[in-house]
Amino acid sequence: MKIKFLSIAFVAVAILAVSCNKKAEETTTAEPAVQEVADTVSIPTPAAEPVTEHIDNDIIEVTGKVTEINKGKDGYTAKITTAKGSNFAATISIPNLDDPKQYRAVKVGDNITVKGVVTNLESDVLIRVKELK
Repeated sequence: MKIKFLSIAFVAVAILAVSCNKKAEETTTAEPAVQEVADTVSIPTPAAEPVTEHIDNDIIEVTGKVTEINKGKDGYTAKITTAKGSNFAATISIPNLDDPKQYRAVKVGDNITVKGVVTNLESDVLIRVKELK
């Protein structure tokens, strides 16, 4: 009885040892890393319009329509949209103006011209107004 048990255990261990050592065959095929695709259609692209990006500390003059006003401590910030569709945020305050007598309140819908120093904030162009016309 002992011999039967030992022989069955030995056969089981042998089967396990043989089955664990089998390496699975890999069936992957090598593919090229880059495939070249020939394009025979030519699509003309329109000439790109020049990008007029304003650099920080540039002095610019902007004329446009006031679309929004946010009041602050010393003045207000007016969102201005130009005729070309460009958007600017103009900070208008007495301390920043070269001539404090130029300070006046504007309303949404007014057309104004401002001249000042540019600061780029993420997607907004902020103008610290020096002259309000």
